[in-house]
Amino acid sequence: MSGDRSAASSPPPVGGPIPQPPGTTELLLCPSCRLHLWEPVTVSCGHSFCKPCLGEAVPARCPVCRRRLKLLGVEAARCNVVLCNLLEKCEERESRSARLAARVRRHLARGDLQDALGVAQKGVEIAPEDTSLHLCRADAFVALGRYPEALQDLEAVCRAKPTELEGFYRKGKVLLEMGQRAEALLAWEHCLTLNPHFQPARREMEKILKWEDAPQPCGAHQGLSGPQEEQDEGDPASSTQAQEEETEVDSGDTGSEHGQGTPKGRWRALGAVAQRDDRQEANEEETAATSNLLHLGDLLSISDLECSLCIRLFFEPVTTPCGHTFCKECLERCLDHRPNCPLCKQSLREYLKAGSYSPTLLLQDIMLAAFPTQLAERRELHRAEMAELSNLTTNIPIFVCTMSFPGVACPLHIFEPRYRLMIRRCQETGTRRFGMCIYENGKSFADYGCMLEIRQLELLADGRSLVDTIGGRRFRVLRRGHRDGYNTADIEYLEDEKVAGEELQELQSLHESTYQLAQRFWEHEDIASRHLLLQHGPLPEKEEDIQASADGPFWCWWLISILPLDPSFQLRLFSSTSLHARLAQLQRVLLALLQPLPEHSSQGLV
Repeated sequence: MSGDRSAASSPPPVGGPIPQPPGTTELLLCPSCRLHLWEPVTVSCGHSFCKPCLGEAVPARCPVCRRRLKLLGVEAARCNVVLCNLLEKCEERESRSARLAARVRRHLARGDLQDALGVAQKGVEIAPEDTSLHLCRADAFVALGRYPEALQDLEAVCRAKPTELEGFYRKGKVLLEMGQRAEALLAWEHCLTLNPHFQPARREMEKILKWEDAPQPCGAHQGLSGPQEEQDEGDPASSTQAQEEETEVDSGDTGSEHGQGTPKGRWRALGAVAQRDDRQEANEEETAATSNLLHLGDLLSISDLECSLCIRLFFEPVTTPCGHTFCKECLERCLDHRPNCPLCKQSLREYLKAGSYSPTLLLQDIMLAAFPTQLAERRELHRAEMAELSNLTTNIPIFVCTMSFPGVACPLHIFEPRYRLMIRRCQETGTRRFGMCIYENGKSFADYGCMLEIRQLELLADGRSLVDTIGGRRFRVLRRGHRDGYNTADIEYLEDEKVAGEELQELQSLHESTYQLAQRFWEHEDIASRHLLLQHGPLPEKEEDIQASADGPFWCWWLISILPLDPSFQLRLFSSTSLHARLAQLQRVLLALLQPLPEHSSQGLV
């Protein structure tokens, strides 16, 4: 819809809340047009609007929160399926028909002719037996100059209500527009048969009979103003008003503003007669709606707000670009396996790549209003699950892959669905940590591992991710377990034994001599190995306090990570809680590597 329409609908101030009685159907009003949502669309920021209010192209920014909007992987905005079902259930057929008719009239009054016809078409599809919607569609057809189609709707009204004047009177007006004067006279004659005192039909017949020998331009008889808009001739005030209305219609016929006989000009002439005060009518409609507000809890059931994947009340509901709604966690777990909507199979690669899913705010408001107790229970259950996942000693997630070491970077490529879920949970809980262990024969993973902290996460369009992690504390596995496909463990953290006195002096001397050997190794290694070393960065500086860290000096782990050692030997060094023993083993390895002996192999170093 154009910017003019948005202005005319008088939306609430940007970012401001819409005043509404809590828990009532007032929640279902569109923030833009302030009417009940029609073909609701949930945009990328989580707000929902009538589809016609958004227009052909989704605006660059949300009219409410001003966030940038994106169509991720779809060409046009799709209706929110869950909201459509809720709206249909919350509105009685008569009330829905009345609202649709009011929406058509509002579009026509603003000159939005195609939008008016679209709403009228939908209304007739929903309630084909409702004559008021057929009359509205006839108005839209007339405004567009599509008289034969308008005539079909009016004939349907006449068949459905043969004793009422409305359909026959408007049918005569359309027949006159089509140049069928005789048929128009018959329609108005039928009106007088039903009510001999019906003056609007009598006046139309007199015009034709009076001007029969002096044909007027096609625009001489405009509009489809209904008989309820006319008054009996016996009332002087109503007679004067009728004359004024006829004058307005005649002035519209001249086409001075919009061109003689143009469809839009004909509708505006009709607007002067059939809609004396559109704003007053809209206000009356809104007043009537407010006086008949119903509580959502009386209209909906829990099943109306259940996720189709977990069959529980929605928690953090998110709506995909294709219009389907799921719990955020349920959707993400499906996308771990395949980047398509679980229901319609629409590709969600762009949606997945964005990696940010805004909750559908209206659904959250509806659940809070209709089922506050059940929603509170759902939130408490989620909090308990997050608390369990946040524990960094019990049931911690274990990624079975390669050796990692304290303080050493460990880039990972995550592609298995179970590990996608594991990484996402680490992010959601805020711990951003998980354990890394190597595989060990006879066990699902080794008895010792290293905690990794996620520093950066890059999501790819197909669901894979590149994860930059760094090693944290070492741990020993106490018990093994499983959760949703990945391994877990209860652990205890390792800590190097502290020494003092002569033992500390001896340890510092060993530390100094081993570090000097590490410097020689760094400076004199051949070119091929130096390329590998440069990938891990230069040799780290010595720490002042070699016992400050529970895992000992960082440079030792850097050295273990780049030396050509067998993984089983690395694991023995890793599991040791004696810094003295670890330094002694490293010194032996470095001396062997620095000796000018041919063909040292990793097997010779263990």
